[in-house]
Amino acid sequence: MELDEIFELFRHRIQHNEKLTPKMQDILHASLVLFSEKGYSNTSTKDIARLAQVAEGTLFKHFGSKENLLYASLLPILGSSLEQALPAAILQDEAKLAALSFADFLRLVLPERIDFANNSMKIWKIFMTEYLYQEEMRANLLSLLPVESLRKIHTLLDNFKNKGDILDWPNEEIIRLILSTVAGYVIACSMQLASANDTKKDIGHLIRFLEKGLRPD
Repeated sequence: MELDEIFELFRHRIQHNEKLTPKMQDILHASLVLFSEKGYSNTSTKDIARLAQVAEGTLFKHFGSKENLLYASLLPILGSSLEQALPAAILQDEAKLAALSFADFLRLVLPERIDFANNSMKIWKIFMTEYLYQEEMRANLLSLLPVESLRKIHTLLDNFKNKGDILDWPNEEIIRLILSTVAGYVIACSMQLASANDTKKDIGHLIRFLEKGLRPD
C-alpha cells in the first residue's frame, strides 16, 4: 500500500466533489494539511484561512467553525472510504472466525491494521489523537463503521464472551478499549517512542496486554 494512501484519497475526493466550490475545496485541503501536521487542537482558523488564501470570514461563512470542518466535512469523507480500513478478516466466513480464540483473532487482525495505520499516518494522526481525548470523536468514528461490519464485530465479541475469553462488558466499551490501546501504540510509533526494529515483538506484547487485560478473573 502506498504511503499516506488515505490522505491522497481524501484530497482526491475533495477535489472531485461537485458540491464544493473552489474556495471550499481550498479550505478543506488546507485544514487537512494543517490538522495532520500540527494536530487539530494546535491549528487555528486563522492558520487554515492563511494556507487556503481566503479571508477568515470566508471560512466561517462556508463551514461555521473549526469543529464543523472536522466533524461535518472531513469525517463524512473518511466514512466514505472507511471500508478500506476495516480488517480483511472481518469480511471472512463468520464460522471460521467464531472458531478462533480472542488472542488468535487479535493476531490475525492487528499486524495488518497497524501496518495500514502506519502507512496512512498523516490522516489517522488527526483522528486517532482526538479519539484518545474526545468523547465526541469516539462516538463519531464508531458511527461511521459500516453497519454489517459492526454487526460482525459485535457477534465476534459476544462469541468470545460466551467462550470465557473476555470479560462480559458492553461491546462498545471493549471496542473503545481496544481502539484506544492500538491508537496509542500507532501514535507512539509516529513519535518514535516505540521500537522501530522489533515491531513484531511490540505487537506481540500489545496482543498479550489486551488478552490479559480483558480476560475474566
